[in-house]
Amino acid sequence: MRKYKLAGGFAMSPEREVKLFKEMSKKGWHLDAVKGLFYRFEKGTPHDYHYALNAEMKTNQEMLVFYKASGWEPVLIGEGYQVFRAEPGTPPIFSDKESQMEVLERNQVMSGKHARLFGVLLVIWMVISGLIDLGVLEVIGMVVLMVGFIFTLFPYLGFTRSLKKLKQSL
Repeated sequence: MRKYKLAGGFAMSPEREVKLFKEMSKKGWHLDAVKGLFYRFEKGTPHDYHYALNAEMKTNQEMLVFYKASGWEPVLIGEGYQVFRAEPGTPPIFSDKESQMEVLERNQVMSGKHARLFGVLLVIWMVISGLIDLGVLEVIGMVVLMVGFIFTLFPYLGFTRSLKKLKQSL
């Protein structure tokens, strides 16, 4: 049996997402996949797992072996996000805030570049659309560029927020 929950976004609200995964596991629903804008949970035995998020853009086998040896089981592995779970009492994934900040800063820069690119393309498209009647192509282009801008701007804002919180806790 499966259950779906709307995703809040790993970059936008990591604390909330981790809390959701933990609460669902306690009820016997374990994170299984991300499907579009939804998390998919599989029915299983209730268990009090701790969850952690990592935001490395690229993963490799060596990294996953390290996490597993540290007690963290990979649940979801994708470009820009990794979700791990572990038994209570397992040492945290990040042992120091500086290494966590490095990962967040890299992702902030990357998502910021993409957001700026989509923003510039969107403005250019709006100018072109104002000068030339492109018909249906005008609307399609506008929607594609707006979606691209939104889906890159929100992670940028999320990484910026997470970095600010982390710096304040130093």
